[in-house]
Amino acid sequence: MDKNGRLMIGAPPDSIATPQESGWMNGEVFFQWLQHFKQHVQPTETNPVLLILDGHASHKELAVIKYARNHHIHMLSTPPHTTHKLQPLDRTFFKPFKSVFATASSAWMKRNPAARITDYDIAALVDEAFSRAARLDIAQNGFKCTGIYPFNPEIFTDIDFLPSMMTDVMQEVSSKENMANQFSVAHSSPVPSTSHALPANEPESSTSSTDILKQLSPFPDASKERSLKRARKTQRSEIIKSSPYKKDIEERQKSRDRKAKKKQKSKGTKKM
Repeated sequence: MDKNGRLMIGAPPDSIATPQESGWMNGEVFFQWLQHFKQHVQPTETNPVLLILDGHASHKELAVIKYARNHHIHMLSTPPHTTHKLQPLDRTFFKPFKSVFATASSAWMKRNPAARITDYDIAALVDEAFSRAARLDIAQNGFKCTGIYPFNPEIFTDIDFLPSMMTDVMQEVSSKENMANQFSVAHSSPVPSTSHALPANEPESSTSSTDILKQLSPFPDASKERSLKRARKTQRSEIIKSSPYKKDIEERQKSRDRKAKKKQKSKGTKKM
């Protein structure tokens, strides 16, 4: 825990730091970030702001939703597994930022021979890289190539959806192919015999290159995998601050509270 603020020495201006023991984002940390975001953007009823983010659980805490509703922040989550296509940071910013950060780190090590970069040096290196990579043209291209702004619903074609479609291809095997397979299996294990007669030439079944490829590397069938996994609610793009979604989150929270009280009550009964 960075109680004395040393980890933020040299950080970009107006940055905030929220220590978290596990190092992972959670609802409490995101709520503090959202408050910081609101102070800088200053949305109003006549000039609201749209915040597009992924479907991480920290973005869907009840306190976060209530704060967004009260401060004119519209929160829209992207569909699962689409950040590589829909997140501007992934599309245009992270690559140049990492490149500049690596350059800044190399320069630091040349200026400080026989020394190593510690956690307390990271903030200053981030500031140097961020000031060079956070350009207006990079930000504009990020929103443009994802079709967010200017809005372009035709930015993605059928080709972009092919990888997910391939996992749902059901393999169709014709009765003719089944008979051919049974015929070859039946003759692959000859029955012992005292006769020395030569076997007659058997007709070879014609097999296309596509059939051979299917046998060697069949298409994966995602439906079989889904049936083996624990059933859970399918995630999708959500308007997080909407009334139906807020009501659903409240019902889940009440259910968790009831279970916690019931569990606590059962523990107290056992002790007695």
